[in-house]
Amino acid sequence: MRAFLHKSGPTIPLFILLLSLYGFFTVRSEAQTINPGPLTLSNCIEIAIQNNPGFRSSWFQTEETKAKTDEAFSAYYPKVNIGTNADTYSRNRGEQRYNNFSSGVSVSYDIYRGSGTKSNYAASQANYQAALLRHETNKQDLVFNIIQAYYRTLQMERTLKSAEEAIRNTAFHLEFALARQKAGLTTRSDVLKSEVEVANAELNRIQVANALASVKGSLNYLMGFPSDTIIMIADDLSSEDLLPAGNYDSLLAQALMNRTELERFQALLKAQKEYINVAQSGYYPSLSANANYNYSGPELAAMKNNWWLGMTLSVPVFSGFSNKARVSQEVSAYQGLGEEFEQLRQQISLEVWNAWLSVKESAERITASLKAAESAKENLLLAEGEYREGVGSIIQLTDAQTTFVIAEQNHIEALADYKISLAQLERTIGKN
Repeated sequence: MRAFLHKSGPTIPLFILLLSLYGFFTVRSEAQTINPGPLTLSNCIEIAIQNNPGFRSSWFQTEETKAKTDEAFSAYYPKVNIGTNADTYSRNRGEQRYNNFSSGVSVSYDIYRGSGTKSNYAASQANYQAALLRHETNKQDLVFNIIQAYYRTLQMERTLKSAEEAIRNTAFHLEFALARQKAGLTTRSDVLKSEVEVANAELNRIQVANALASVKGSLNYLMGFPSDTIIMIADDLSSEDLLPAGNYDSLLAQALMNRTELERFQALLKAQKEYINVAQSGYYPSLSANANYNYSGPELAAMKNNWWLGMTLSVPVFSGFSNKARVSQEVSAYQGLGEEFEQLRQQISLEVWNAWLSVKESAERITASLKAAESAKENLLLAEGEYREGVGSIIQLTDAQTTFVIAEQNHIEALADYKISLAQLERTIGKN
């Protein structure tokens, strides 16, 4: 090894090489994901659609329903079987023994089954359409959940910055109190109040940091990553793109026209109507054609060819009222689906109403909370100046600090709530 290093170029110290290899494998084993840059909202949605196990499972369920459609269509084809048989039997207590060998092909084809085959295939097609629409609904739900987790993460990131700034401010206030106590201008009480303020600010920071870790875990989960994956997301939490909520009646009309859940129920109703036809086909006769060609004989060398053609007509006469019961079941199921469809329409109406109100409320909260945060900031600056000059009390200062933190974090929450409520409104009218 030493001779090879001397021949190929400058010698690399062995401990540096080993250290490099250790660092490489350590990084590979510990890092969950290397994020090349901040992820935008569209990046997160794209990753979730590709990686989310629940959404991928939804697609495979759709493919399963498609395969069932192919299975239903197979009833239109004839059935072909190749069979070989060898048996022996005896008579007269074993005195006479007979052997029989046969091998051949048989074909059967259902000519008429009272439209059962056609209706069953039509029902499977409608179920496949319903599965596609369910998959699309799952996609819309996933997109909304990503949007919600994305903006909650941004909210908590900004709130954490606010909490950290509050710690710096309260530490500054403590310095004020200590300086004034040293100069004999205040009592120990002001220092204690300032220490409590610092401790409360630190408690708030701990709670916010934990909430941020929680919402980031939710975002990672939706994107198909481990919950502790380190990611960065782009901050687009602003009030510059406020949009009007729109007209409720117009939004409801869009929802009733676009919602995939309603389309899915219509497909299910169509399938259930076909299942009624399938059940009713049990009242009708069935007709099938059969053919067989084989070789048979007592010995392999003595086998002779045989063939036959025939048709089978089966007329149901009495089956213990099972057909009537099955038709009744399918009719009841159809009526039940119809009631669920109407209930869904009413539920969508309520969802649009609540989402519309939420957008209006959160937009109004942004304006009000911004004004409150600006006033609270100005009040805090005044309180700091008055306390520094000895004309204000520590209680006024701590109250001003608390009021400012609450106002600032309320504004951050209003921004996130608006983004989420707008996404919820778009979800309820079937846009995303």
